[in-house]
Order: sequence, then structure tokens, then C-alpha cells
Amino acid sequence: MLTVYATETSEIYGHGKRFVIWFSGCTLRCKGCMNKELWDRSSGKETAVKDLLSQIIDSNTKGVTYIGGEPLQQGEDLLILSKHIRELGLDIVLFTGYELEELNELQKSIVNLSSVIITGRYDESKRNTYLTHRGSSNQRIIIQDESLEQFYSEEARQVEIIITEDSETYLGFPEDFLNDDNQSKERH
Repeated sequence: MLTVYATETSEIYGHGKRFVIWFSGCTLRCKGCMNKELWDRSSGKETAVKDLLSQIIDSNTKGVTYIGGEPLQQGEDLLILSKHIRELGLDIVLFTGYELEELNELQKSIVNLSSVIITGRYDESKRNTYLTHRGSSNQRIIIQDESLEQFYSEEARQVEIIITEDSETYLGFPEDFLNDDNQSKERH
């Protein structure tokens, strides 16, 4: 079982339209983390690999993004999910606070199945919201599939706004264009 906080489709957490899995549980607990609610595994719901695969197939997306929390703390089931995703012909973008040198063998296996890895702990003193897919300048983008290089070659702030009849959701770092009245909106 995997501990999932939320899933969504998005175009901001990697290249193209993606199925995004927000995992719960993180022992890294970076100072200034914007997703502190995801540190505790109990904030998520235990979800079977087959159920996530079904959602991924139904989403009609180009790939899957793992984010959290700390995806690499999910264990063996994340490796199983990753293998199935690759068998479907989809790529994986992995956001992790770990550096590659810190990984155990299981975590390395998951990284090896990922096309793009955003790696490194968030460092509040190096915060920079104008970086592509990173919150601080110490974090790195590692592209393992050269065909994707074009999507990660330029730095740019990315913000996605989803408006429904009932709500507005802001993804990314929208602080600069939101006024104080909108600061309480849901944000990931």
C-alpha cells in the first residue's frame, strides 16, 4: 500500500499533462517546507497500487509525477507502481529531498525508472521561486531521458490556476500576483 494525500492532473509538475501523486510521510522535514501537512503519513490514505494504476490509465496523461511528502519513503510498492507505469509507456518525474548519494538500493531502483529527478532538500535560505520545478537554488534537476531536455532548459516561474464552480486552486508559487484577500485559497 502507498500512502497518498491527493491525486490530480496538472501541467505544472513536469512536462505536459501529468497525473500527479502527492504522497504523505516525510522524515526530512525541511525548515520552511510549504507542504508540512504532508510530513505525517496519517494525513494520507492507504491506496493500493492497482487502484492508482487504474486512475493513471483513466487520466489520459503523458506521464506521472511523484511529489509529497517524500515519495522515496513509500517503500517497495512505489517500485512496483513505477515498473507498471513504465510498462504503460509513461514517464516518471520524481521530486525528492534526498541527494542521490543518500539513497538505498530500493530508492535507487525507483530513481533509475524516473525520466526526470528534482533532487535536494528545500533550503529556506536559498529560496527562489523563479526556478523551474524547484523552490531553492541548491536543488537540482537531473534529466535521464535526453529527449526531455527541451522542457527543462530554461528557468521560469510556473503557476497553474484551476477554476471550478466551487473553488479556485493555485499550483506553484503564485504569491507575487495574489493579493491578501486570496492568500487563504487552496495551494499545493
